[in-house]
Amino acid sequence: MTDTPPNLLQQLGRASRAMYGAFETRVGHALPRWRILMALKELERASQKQLACRLQMDPGALTRQLKTLEAEGLIRRDTDPQDNRQTRVALNAAGLALLEEAAPQRQAFFEHALQDIPEADLDAALRVLRQLEQRFREGCDKR
Repeated sequence: MTDTPPNLLQQLGRASRAMYGAFETRVGHALPRWRILMALKELERASQKQLACRLQMDPGALTRQLKTLEAEGLIRRDTDPQDNRQTRVALNAAGLALLEEAAPQRQAFFEHALQDIPEADLDAALRVLRQLEQRFREGCDKR
């Protein structure tokens, strides 16, 4: 086996870390927080376990983020009435407003990042990244 696969995954990690920093600088919000809010917008309501799995986040790190988002009035958390061991999370009006307000900066960030990359290259990269994501998520479905 050549060094290509490890180099590819290492480069993916470096690119991801660079994207996180650039996103926060240009959009004004940390990407992990943004991802949580967007997931809640899409799901409307989710358990913390569902969010952790969907976002591929450590449950402890997710809980810390959720506590901060709740203190800032962007989400609400409550106990699931059918299972008091579960905490349900939902986006509230302030969280939705934050997403809508920053949406143009987010769009500009992604347009800038992808400009001048040929469509065929983007399609190939997307196929590979989706395959990797599926493989990385396999363990999540078994928890």
